Amino acid sequence: MNNVFDFKRFGKYYVADLRHTFDYSALSILLTSFTGVIAYLFFGVMKLIVSGEWMSYGSIGRSITFVIAFYIIVFTVPAKCYGFFTDKRSGSFFTLIPASSLEKTISMIINVCILAPLAYTVISLAADSLICFLDPMAGNSIIQTVTSASGELYDILSTVNNEANFKVLTTGELVSGYMLNIINWILIFLVGSLYFKKNKVGKTFLVVILVSMVIGSLSTWIFLPFPFTHTDVIELNNAENVRHAMDIFKGSTFTVSILEAAGLMIWTYIRVRTVKY
Repeated sequence: MNNVFDFKRFGKYYVADLRHTFDYSALSILLTSFTGVIAYLFFGVMKLIVSGEWMSYGSIGRSITFVIAFYIIVFTVPAKCYGFFTDKRSGSFFTLIPASSLEKTISMIINVCILAPLAYTVISLAADSLICFLDPMAGNSIIQTVTSASGELYDILSTVNNEANFKVLTTGELVSGYMLNIINWILIFLVGSLYFKKNKVGKTFLVVILVSMVIGSLSTWIFLPFPFTHTDVIELNNAENVRHAMDIFKGSTFTVSILEAAGLMIWTYIRVRTVKY
């Protein structure tokens, strides 16, 4: 049997890990998914008490609530699912499970980067659609709002691209960049949950802030000697130069994001493989 990765062994382990993840995070995900419904009912009841008529916030307010709750999932689910890792008793038991470090790492990444956000999204959008079905005054559902906004965004990007005579930004690039950003945030908090014993989310936030300050300071120190001159403005007036600059910017941004995701995954694997209690 392959000691690094075996599909049959991974399948058995993943089913067990999925059950564990469900036990630890299902209630949290479910409650967070119904944040929009709870908020909608709360404001509706408050309006009913004050004015005697039923009215709550519309699709824009519910969409904002959806995004805020989604990021709550992003920041908290890794600690909910694998916070036990730093516990001496539970963590020691985890190391004895008959599965390789790579299999355990892949299972972690699938659960927190794919299944948890997907479960929240499906439940939350279904609940919002039910609100709109039962209450005509609720307006459009989040799905309808996003679909409409996506169409408008596509039209705007098409106009910008046509005016510039090259593809400044496409909808696919925007969506893939956003999803990659979400995955990186989840992986950051997964790594944090594997290191910090207490206050995992808060300490991870603190580390992110400190690292961002250091990177910002270094970037300023590196690029300050190279000011943006009048010659640079003249060069950017040329459409071909702008297109080339945009291609470099997009390519470098995506490359850095992909490398960040890969680095965080490798870091997770190293932590799982080398942990000692």
